[in-house]
Amino acid sequence: MYSIKQFRSHWANKTINYSVLVFVTLVSLVLITQYLQVEHYDTPLILGVIAAALAIEDDTFCGRIKSYSLALVCFAIAAFSVHLLYPYPALFALGLVLSTFAFVMLGAIGDSYRTLSFGSLLLAIYAMLGAGNYTSMWLQPALLLSGAFWFFFVSLLWHLITPMHPVRQNLADVFATLSKYFTVKSQRFHPHSGQPDRQLGIDEAKLNSTVVTALNQCKSILLSHSKKVDKKNGWKNYLNIYFLAQDIHERIRSSHIKYEELVPQFMHSDIMFRFKYLLEQQALSCQKISNAISVGKVYRHDTAYQEKLSELEASLDYAKHLNHYSEDVMDQLAFLYKNLATVEELISNIDAAEPHFIDENSLYDPNAKSIRSIFTRIKSSMTIDNPLFRHAIRLSSALLIGYAALTLLPIEHGYWIILTTLFVCQPSYSATKQKLVTRSLGTVTGLLIGTPLLALFPSPASQITFIVISAVLFFSFRVKNYGYATAFITLLVLFCFAQVGDGYQVVFPRLLNTLLGCFISVLAVMYLLPDWQSKKLSKLMSEALDANLDYLDNILAQYRTGKKDSLGYRITRRNAHDKDADLNVAVRNMAIEPSKYRVDINESLRFLMLNHSLLGYISALGAHRKRINDAEIHKLILNAHHHLRHRLKNCSKSLSIADSPTLTKPNDNLSRGTNMLYGWPINDDVTVQLVSRQLQLIDRAIADMETVSTDLLQIYE
Repeated sequence: MYSIKQFRSHWANKTINYSVLVFVTLVSLVLITQYLQVEHYDTPLILGVIAAALAIEDDTFCGRIKSYSLALVCFAIAAFSVHLLYPYPALFALGLVLSTFAFVMLGAIGDSYRTLSFGSLLLAIYAMLGAGNYTSMWLQPALLLSGAFWFFFVSLLWHLITPMHPVRQNLADVFATLSKYFTVKSQRFHPHSGQPDRQLGIDEAKLNSTVVTALNQCKSILLSHSKKVDKKNGWKNYLNIYFLAQDIHERIRSSHIKYEELVPQFMHSDIMFRFKYLLEQQALSCQKISNAISVGKVYRHDTAYQEKLSELEASLDYAKHLNHYSEDVMDQLAFLYKNLATVEELISNIDAAEPHFIDENSLYDPNAKSIRSIFTRIKSSMTIDNPLFRHAIRLSSALLIGYAALTLLPIEHGYWIILTTLFVCQPSYSATKQKLVTRSLGTVTGLLIGTPLLALFPSPASQITFIVISAVLFFSFRVKNYGYATAFITLLVLFCFAQVGDGYQVVFPRLLNTLLGCFISVLAVMYLLPDWQSKKLSKLMSEALDANLDYLDNILAQYRTGKKDSLGYRITRRNAHDKDADLNVAVRNMAIEPSKYRVDINESLRFLMLNHSLLGYISALGAHRKRINDAEIHKLILNAHHHLRHRLKNCSKSLSIADSPTLTKPNDNLSRGTNMLYGWPINDDVTVQLVSRQLQLIDRAIADMETVSTDLLQIYE
């Protein structure tokens, strides 16, 4: 029997919830057209719903009204301009290029404008599909806008039912990704002989990038809801949980030791297995927190985990008294234990009555606030080096080529070329390649399934049913499996044309035009202002080092002034993680690009792993921030800081000018082993010991990065 608990779980699922919204919208729309006996208007109305659903992101009620109003204005401009210019090919081509460029550049304002611009372009192409088939030039645009308006209206009512659902789902996603990161991190403590598992490091960097993305998306949703806070809706509690998630991420991201150094000493000890087990249990806790948040329940932490912590502490004490292990390693494991114990405390206090203490209870808002700042941001993006500007030119040109093909060649339903190009042509080659493969396979699959279904279900009522089901399934699979989504949207297209008696006639044109659109997209990303990752890789490496340096500066200052989770500190921490994630994406994308456009992938991956390790060592310093009152120690920290700062800056500078004729190679005189880092006097303060060892780990990571940088610079030469 279907229980209330199961219903709440399914209702809380983001994909299911949104699919039900689309289903309700389409069914209600079809029922209205049936009642008014205007069933022949179903196709443009449904296409309007699809464009609207792809154009808007989650927001507050007032924010949605503003977004929907702006979307309807953009949709109206797109739809009516198509019908006005349709009889004049030259003007139509000019309007297509200018509008595409303008809509894409709207994305410079913020992420929400990127989805709005895509939806507007999609609606314009939907208007092209039916242009010339209506006696009145106003009818099809009005129908498309009516479909969009109906979706906006239903989604507003939907939002009133569960206003905080987007916040809960994004926050739940954060803990779900943290759970996966904990699981991968636990594999570091699986004793094995031989060389360290390189793939494990790559997987860890990839998952960290996913966590960073989830945190940023959650922050955007929290910011939108912070503009009008209702104290009864739990927004402050969700904000508190978000800050806890940030703290947990910093701590689990920390690295206190080179893990491969543990294996020789602890191959036959239970200590590593106990660390592994604890991390696995914390991964399970994060998943339970995710489930609880998604359904709006209070998380109850299992107190049995505290016993596992005590057992691990006892094992560490026993191993230390045996004197069989390096004292430095045991001290670092003690700090690792302390870090995980703090993580356990944070997890257990997710739904505590007392909020998580933070010095500045605010979020950094990067969005443009005024008309002037909007125009300034767009203007600053109008440079050939800006990826968005290059994509705007590339997509505009690709759509123009598609329009020229359908105008000059005898191609039936040629606007599908433009539609395919819009979906497939992405800012990067790797994303375009992925879309190309999935869209081609999805189209073929949809045609193979849809053709016999047309014969089996010839009645208009059954076909409308398939149209609604196909649209819902398209949105269900759009994010997780674009190939399936394309298959279902292809079914929708077949049944839409079957409504006017052209079902079988569109099978071959759909396939041919999809392949032509994919071909044009590939040509555009390869030969028209291509964004090969190798061209910007050295710059991303330099930016990652600079962000790590800012993070290190902020952390070491707090060992003098005391721990403070200020907004400035959180910005530098997030920026360091963002740059690490950007570098990870660039290296992975480069691996997919043609070999002649790559730099040495092995050296690039090695640099990525080293940067990931460097950020882990710095994060450990951030996790254990504590004021040190010894003036002599501060002098040692300051000297070491200057030493490391000089080396990081020098390495960053070398990479940032890698394309220029004169290269600044890493300074060989700044070698390891100086008293600045390795000659500190013996000190009983465990915090001082931690700082000393972490700075040494940072120094070793920088030395390795200098070597890799030198090798990469030789390639650029």
